Amino acid sequence: MPEISFVWKEECESLCHAPLELIECTALDKRHPALLFYDYWKKIGAGHMPDRSDFAPMDVPTVLKWFMLFRRETVDDEDKYFLYLQGSSAADLTLGLLQGKYLDEFTNESCYVTRRNLMRQVIEEEQPGFARVIIGKIKSECEYDVNVTVGMFPLTDGDNHLVFVVPVPESLLIRNTF
Repeated sequence: MPEISFVWKEECESLCHAPLELIECTALDKRHPALLFYDYWKKIGAGHMPDRSDFAPMDVPTVLKWFMLFRRETVDDEDKYFLYLQGSSAADLTLGLLQGKYLDEFTNESCYVTRRNLMRQVIEEEQPGFARVIIGKIKSECEYDVNVTVGMFPLTDGDNHLVFVVPVPESLLIRNTF
């Protein structure tokens, strides 16, 4: 595969500024880190939603740079999603480390709603969900597909719920620049 020179922050806006469109997991390429995590998620859950204590990061090292881990919290009778861990490549896609912030603090309203709705869905259904992010604003002429596909995976953490998010560029050429 040829190498390219591509720096996300020089070519694209933040991943957080584009809404999600639901897709089936079959739309992801077989090497997509979300599919690798899906296989792991099914293994550690053994037919149920896995608990965070079952998750061993070293079991899925290729996924770690891409992940974002959100904790669902209730604030003023509303569910909110607090980002408390973020991998380095996910931070590149969001144009910065966003740990310690709520989802609604770094996404606009329409984008927030699509993300929150998928997070709610995966927790309620106790099953992963998948989506595509159409990146609309390219800063310069770019010949590469810069869309991002995302897997969201519910986990329990005692009485709480977590959502493990894996956003990754669809293009293998771009993915390999991270």
